[in-house]
Amino acid sequence: MVDRCVVLGAGIVGALTAYRLTERGMRVTLVDAGSAGSGTTATGYGHINASYAGYWDYFALRAAGVAGYRRLRAELGEAPWLTDAGCAQFESDETKRLALARHAERLQAAGYSVVSLTRARFAEMEPDVTVPSDVSEIFYYTDEAYLDTTALMAELLGRSVRWGLELCLNDPVTGFGLRDERIQSVHVKSGGRIETDVVVCCCGRWTDSVLALAGSGISLMIPHEPGTAAAGLIVTGSPVVQRLRRMIIANGVNIRPCGGGRLMIWSSQIDADIQEEERASGTWCQRPTELATAAMQAAQDYLPPLGSAEIETARICRRALPRDGLPVMGWVPGIGGLYVIAAHAAVTLAPALAELSVTEVSQTTEAAALDGYRPDRFTRADKPVAAGVHPH
Repeated sequence: MVDRCVVLGAGIVGALTAYRLTERGMRVTLVDAGSAGSGTTATGYGHINASYAGYWDYFALRAAGVAGYRRLRAELGEAPWLTDAGCAQFESDETKRLALARHAERLQAAGYSVVSLTRARFAEMEPDVTVPSDVSEIFYYTDEAYLDTTALMAELLGRSVRWGLELCLNDPVTGFGLRDERIQSVHVKSGGRIETDVVVCCCGRWTDSVLALAGSGISLMIPHEPGTAAAGLIVTGSPVVQRLRRMIIANGVNIRPCGGGRLMIWSSQIDADIQEEERASGTWCQRPTELATAAMQAAQDYLPPLGSAEIETARICRRALPRDGLPVMGWVPGIGGLYVIAAHAAVTLAPALAELSVTEVSQTTEAAALDGYRPDRFTRADKPVAAGVHPH
């Protein structure tokens, strides 16, 4: 009988998993080396989507995550943490425009809501956005949203604690107690020992080092080192007078509202520059403010009010990247009672990952939707390194 569970990692995936397990009546302790939501969750762009072409191999799981937030909103009631005004995308380059149109058709065929907009119709929806003259069609993903992760986590943890969740924060895991190759307890730096039936590891880019403490030699994640595709620069501008309601992706420049007249910006080209610089130097990027200025200037082409904005924050998000780019979910081979969840785009995937994993952890019933994402695939053969990722 599975009654006690320790969830490691208090990011959005860990918080949602702990919420679902507690909801089912399990005795749950949520452990983190820092404060809740202080890792990758705190630095991402927060775009809830299944539209990025590079993620087609797990489109269905991402779409389930998008739908999962609406179910969560209906469940929790008011949801100031979710803004679902949709996302509009356009490309000027002819080759990229044709590829985008083909991808939109593929999304529509899969049941994803995509609407083709004329320039005139888009101008009515977003009058402050400047669309280049060579763009005749804008694709609008109607069901997409952006997330205030801090507000959602406060709601989830508040409810979970009322249901009995125990928090163990700012207390790193130092080891595990095992008997007959099965986890019996989790040991933390403060000297505490938490008895448990199962452990769910939601530690993001720290996953491999935590699993190693249990004696696992499996390597799931791209190493956390300069030059990998893990870096993503997220820029927030000072308040400006503007009327942007939706997220836009304008020739690879992502812009979205983030409250109080502020706008958040992310550029795939800037990310590529950071990766190349880090790869060449072998050190971490030390000039986020300089690169943030370039991102702001690129965004001004499409949202001129940004011309009067100053940079408020420029942070480099260091994302969790499984070695083959696909989510990793399931029981860790060779160690009883140790379950792992690791994924890029974890903010989008979180509701689906939590719901599916809780079924497997609390009921020991395998979820068919997770076939192909099991950690034992890394014990069979080396996988290619992921590339072309996004900070969501």
